[in-house]
Amino acid sequence: MVDATSDTEGSERRRWGLVSGATMALGASVSFAAARAALVGGLQATDLIFARYVVAGLVMLPLLLRFGVRDLAGIGLGRGLVLAVLGGAPFALLQTGGYGFAPLAHGAVIAPATVTIVSTIGAALLLRERLSSNHLAGAAIVLAGIVLIGWDGIAQPAGERAWLGDLLFFLSSVLWAGFTLLLRLWRLSALRATAVVAVLSALATTPAYLLWAGPAHLLALPLGTLIPQGLIQGGVQGALTMYAYGQAVVLLGVSRAVLFPALVPAISVLLGIPIVGEIPGPLQILGLALVTLGLLTTIGLGGLLRPRRRPRRRS
Repeated sequence: MVDATSDTEGSERRRWGLVSGATMALGASVSFAAARAALVGGLQATDLIFARYVVAGLVMLPLLLRFGVRDLAGIGLGRGLVLAVLGGAPFALLQTGGYGFAPLAHGAVIAPATVTIVSTIGAALLLRERLSSNHLAGAAIVLAGIVLIGWDGIAQPAGERAWLGDLLFFLSSVLWAGFTLLLRLWRLSALRATAVVAVLSALATTPAYLLWAGPAHLLALPLGTLIPQGLIQGGVQGALTMYAYGQAVVLLGVSRAVLFPALVPAISVLLGIPIVGEIPGPLQILGLALVTLGLLTTIGLGGLLRPRRRPRRRS
């Protein structure tokens, strides 16, 4: 009876982990597409980061007040600051700053690939997570799919300073991988960690942005663009997506949860069909198929969709 109950609880955790990971991938893809539209429309990367953390901070502040401000929701000041550096404003600045030097395709390949590789190695060495042959094979298939999706962009001339953008993408991904590993290592609540990172990031970025850009710059921004971006970048990306990712880490483990960011380039390609009319080419279609196959191989959807076993009654 205990074994059957344990199996049922394990299947439930995996199902919710899958839902959380899929929510993260979809939310990140939507916010990514919205950010690209905003940058083309005249907003700067710093404007998006300001909007992201103002909204995310306001959304998560009531929860932080409920959990306790003095000890930062039980996480503590030291750990809270570390999480805010790894998964908050510095991470976002490095990631968005990379697009000022390197093409979009570079970030779409370097970021998820780096997070997957660094986090998987860290999970095996630091967290002692068991990596099966299916897991390693699935991760390799996902990485191959990511490269194919961004191959056209990578093969194009990128400019003399593209290496600097690539370096920023790499550093931002290392920070995110560190946030992922510590979330699991310290056994933190995803909701509490999200609240702490959002509020601390808002406290850091808001005054810095106002001092750097100035109130006049903020007032000159088109509200019709800034407000929706705040809702998407802050509400969706800064709050919902980050919480969903944290839940996936808690429920599935690091080595499986980190494959969901790899879905972002694939979903972004699909979103480009109805939004901007971009039809994926043969390599991108093959990359989409490989990413999906790799994720299915690693997560093991056969086990997730297996019917629940009812606990046996004692005779």
